[in-house]
Amino acid sequence: MSAAAWWIFLPACIGMNFFPGPSNLIALIHGTQHGLKRAVVAGFARLPVMVIMLGLLAIGLEMLLAASADAFQVLKFVGAGYLLWMAWQALHAQIDIAERDVNHMSLWRMMRAEALISATNPKLLLIFYAFFPQFIDPEEDVVHQVGVMGGTFMLIEVGAITLYAAGGHWLQARLNEPRHARTLSWFTAGALAAAATLVVFS
Repeated sequence: MSAAAWWIFLPACIGMNFFPGPSNLIALIHGTQHGLKRAVVAGFARLPVMVIMLGLLAIGLEMLLAASADAFQVLKFVGAGYLLWMAWQALHAQIDIAERDVNHMSLWRMMRAEALISATNPKLLLIFYAFFPQFIDPEEDVVHQVGVMGGTFMLIEVGAITLYAAGGHWLQARLNEPRHARTLSWFTAGALAAAATLVVFS
């Protein structure tokens, strides 16, 4: 990958990382419900998923995945269904959120949600298996090029995780009062439903 190609890749990568997709909305919600530190740590759970996807790309399995349109559609609707289930849970379980311990959800459950949403996020699959290959020079070492692009992507992703978690933490300070509990509940459910919509129409 040439330096010129990398400088073209970088701004596009930044735009995709910071776009309010499903994973970033989850970081926002976790920041709102559980605080900045726990939301950031949970967000890191999406990085191993990306490493696996990049590994598949590097060894050429993206062709197999691209050939299976039905599997892609199933994955998309599984992810959307999971997000809608979380939205339903938010509406029925978050009403008294302001009166509960902010750390009520285990870090493991938060990380599991982050990883599952990333694994079923069609936007992420399309980035790795449709966008990345456009910058790969077949005359050079493919694994090295995927490593450079993947490393760039994940470094920017850490920034996106932190930004959205910080945004949620900022909202927490303003909505984490008894009189705002219902507002926070509806905000959480609405953000999750929006994320599900983004997944379906990706």
